[in-house]
Amino acid sequence: MEIDLAGAGKQVGRVVFPLDEPFQGRSEIALPVCVIANGKGPAVSLWGGNHGDEYEGPTVMGQLARELDPAAVEGRLLILPAINPPALQNRSRTSPIDGKNMNRVWPGDRQGTITERIVAWLADSVLPASDVLMDCHTGGDALELIPMSMSHHTDDAAERARITAAHLSFNAPLCVELRLGANRATAAGCAHERGLLVIGSESGGGHPVSPASLANCYFGIRNTLAHLEMLPAPPAPGRPRHATRFTRKWGHQAEMLSDSDGIFIPFRGLWDEVEEGEPAGQIIPRDQPFEAPRTLHFPASGLIAGRAARSGVAAGDVLYWVVRDAEG
Repeated sequence: MEIDLAGAGKQVGRVVFPLDEPFQGRSEIALPVCVIANGKGPAVSLWGGNHGDEYEGPTVMGQLARELDPAAVEGRLLILPAINPPALQNRSRTSPIDGKNMNRVWPGDRQGTITERIVAWLADSVLPASDVLMDCHTGGDALELIPMSMSHHTDDAAERARITAAHLSFNAPLCVELRLGANRATAAGCAHERGLLVIGSESGGGHPVSPASLANCYFGIRNTLAHLEMLPAPPAPGRPRHATRFTRKWGHQAEMLSDSDGIFIPFRGLWDEVEEGEPAGQIIPRDQPFEAPRTLHFPASGLIAGRAARSGVAAGDVLYWVVRDAEG
């Protein structure tokens, strides 16, 4: 490690993980890290680049690291803009070294593959030093998404109120509450289980980085840090205030997956309200263009929050996210 996570002021450095075997001429993988600390506020981890085809997080966190003056910070920011460098360099969702999806192997393994070792360091060294995790994602190359913040369900009323306040401050058009089983293998799920306040986000996706997607990520982070009294309010003019719509994405019914390879022709788009059983689109086999298209139907009613960003799909690819309004 070349940086002190407990240090004061502003530090920029890296954390190095040696490789068992060289990969593309590299003998090690290095995570860039910036620590900005001052005063007695909370410790917030900002993570980007969990998946290598998601660019808003790395771009915005680099900007924040450059522009923030430690004297303006009340607390500690642990900024890791690219927690999965091999995937980011390869522009892929999974690591080209071990083929693993970093957001499916939590809490990692110190004796495992490179992805598992990086996750184990994050789980064992960074999360225990944090009160809050902001894990910033997009739909990458595969999904176009309504910009949203994301949380995990809790039955604790006081904690639910704290989560709601944070997500209102993030100020995305949607907040999506997840309800997953025990032993969550995701970064946000692991942090939630450990009692951290988690503000996940999806800043769009399915397109190149744009001023709008960058603004969703940047102002979401700045708004939340202001809510936590770590930073002043974002500089004017900021973003117009959204009326955040609170929704739920519980279980796999909310994800409509392709059951075969083919060409996907969607019938509906983002923000559309759909009914269970309604025609959702068609699939044409790529290798049999003369075959009649097969019509797919929505498995659940609700709001389309995400849609496949490309027409060429494989079995298991996500075609739609369908969320429902939260109750109460």
